[in-house]
Amino acid sequence: MKNAILVSADKHWRTVMEGTLLARGWQVASVETLVEGERPDPAEVQALIIDAASVARGALSSWLAEGAPKLEIPVVIAPGLTDAERFADALEGQMRTVEKEASPVVVRFWGVRGSIPTPGPATSFYGGNTSCVEVEADGETIILDAGSGIRPLGLSLMARAAGKPLNLHLIISHTHWDHIQGLPFFIPAYIPTNHLRVVVYSEVRHDLAHVLAMQMDSAYFPVAMKDLPSHPEVEEAGDHFNCGPVEVEGFFSNHPGLCAGYKLQTSAGTIVYVSDNELNFEGQAIHLAAETADHMHERFIATLKGARVLIHDAQYTRAEYKSKLGWGHSAFEDTVQLAGESGVEHLVLFHHDPLRSDAQLNQLVRDARAIVAEKGWTMRVDAAREGMEIPVYPKGHSAAPR
Repeated sequence: MKNAILVSADKHWRTVMEGTLLARGWQVASVETLVEGERPDPAEVQALIIDAASVARGALSSWLAEGAPKLEIPVVIAPGLTDAERFADALEGQMRTVEKEASPVVVRFWGVRGSIPTPGPATSFYGGNTSCVEVEADGETIILDAGSGIRPLGLSLMARAAGKPLNLHLIISHTHWDHIQGLPFFIPAYIPTNHLRVVVYSEVRHDLAHVLAMQMDSAYFPVAMKDLPSHPEVEEAGDHFNCGPVEVEGFFSNHPGLCAGYKLQTSAGTIVYVSDNELNFEGQAIHLAAETADHMHERFIATLKGARVLIHDAQYTRAEYKSKLGWGHSAFEDTVQLAGESGVEHLVLFHHDPLRSDAQLNQLVRDARAIVAEKGWTMRVDAAREGMEIPVYPKGHSAAPR
C-alpha cells in the first residue's frame, strides 16, 4: 500500500486530492499545517504532498531547515485542482498520454448517489447523480439503471457514436424513482436509427412498460414514452437472458417493493451489480418473505463468488443503520464483509447516501480498506465516483480504476 500525507489549509483541496489518490490505491492522511519538529516515518509514508497555493514556500523551507531529524521521504509540490488527475498520474509514473492495453470490458460510472440527486460543492468530487453504470463488454453496450446519471451517459454515447446507430441494452434493477428518473432525458432514445432495449427481471416487475410510460405522462413530462423516436423495446425477462454474448443472471436483492441484482458473465470474468440491498443477518430477510437472513447470506456468497468487480449498495455505516432498519440499504461494513467472504477481487461501494459528503466518502474508503487489511484479504475497495472507469482484463491482469 502506498501512503502519503497531504498538507493544505484548503479543505476542498484536501478532499479532492485525497479522493484522487484514494482512487489509485493510495492511503492518505491530511493535515492543515506542517508541525514543528515532526517528521513522517519513512517506513510508513512514501510522500509528503504540499499544496503550493496554501503553504508558503518560506514556511516549507523553514520547516525543512529546523533542527528536527532529517526528512527521509520526498516532498512533492502539488498543483491546483485543475491538474489533480494529471498530477496523480505523474506521481504513479503512468501518464495518461501513454497508450494502455485495450481491455475487452470497461465499467464506467455515471451516477453513484442513492435516493435523490445531490448536486453541490460538497458532492462535486464523487458526484451527485443517481444510479447509472455503463458496461462495455464484448462488443455490447449495457446500461445498468436509468437514474439521473443516464443523461450525461447519453451525451457521451452520442459523441462516441459520431452519427452511427447505437444498439443499447438498458437493464433496470427496480422502478424506484432514483433508478428510472433519467430515462426521459436520455438523448439516444430520441434518435430513430438507435435501438434501445429496456429489460427487467420479470419476478421484480410485471408491468415495466406501464410504469415507464406513467412517468412520461403529460402531467409530468411533455413527451410520451410511445412517442420516443427510437421506439424502445421493453422486455420482462426470466432469470437468465443475454445481451449479445454477455450472459446475464437476475436475482432477488433485499429491498422494499422487490428489486433485482444482476450478474454479467463477460469474456473477462464476472461483474455483479447490486444497487439496493439490505444485508440483515438475523431472523427473516426483511423484504423477502420466503427467505431467512442466513439463507440470503449463503445465496449471495454463492452468487458473488470470485467476481472480478462487485458494485454493491453501501449507503450507511453500521451506526447509521440502527435507525434505518427496513429502509432497504446496507452498512458499508457489512458490504465489505460479504464481498471479502465471497472472494471478490474488486469491491466498488455504491448508492452513496445523499447526506454523505466527499470528505466523508474519503474516510469511508479508508475505513473499508482497514477492514480488508485486518482480515488479511487482498480485495481492492473503492467508492464509486462519476467518471471513474474500471478496465477489466482477462484473469491475471489488474482491474484498477483510472
